[in-house]
Amino acid sequence: VKSNGSSTGENVVVGGENSWKYTSFVNRDYFPSQSFPILVYFKETQTPKENWMIGPGEKANSPEAIAKGAVPGQVHFFPAIGNVEAMEKAFESHGCAKLDLKK
Repeated sequence: VKSNGSSTGENVVVGGENSWKYTSFVNRDYFPSQSFPILVYFKETQTPKENWMIGPGEKANSPEAIAKGAVPGQVHFFPAIGNVEAMEKAFESHGCAKLDLKK
């Protein structure tokens, strides 16, 4: 969604509009860290399964990643421009899943 509320159109990588239900989020995080975020990451299951292995999804959905506890889904990144503490509170208030895979 653009700042004026209009649609950004279709996602050029996986097709379809950039709109996902929070309940479809299976993981989220900040890279390189929440204290110094450059990218925000989330993985969702609403995008059609045939698109999940595109780009970083190939590694994020690999048998090795799944064996370590990852949940299959479509990977997304966006720049961490804004108040990350507020973003984290919003993720939490909407019940967005977060896995601890940094074991």
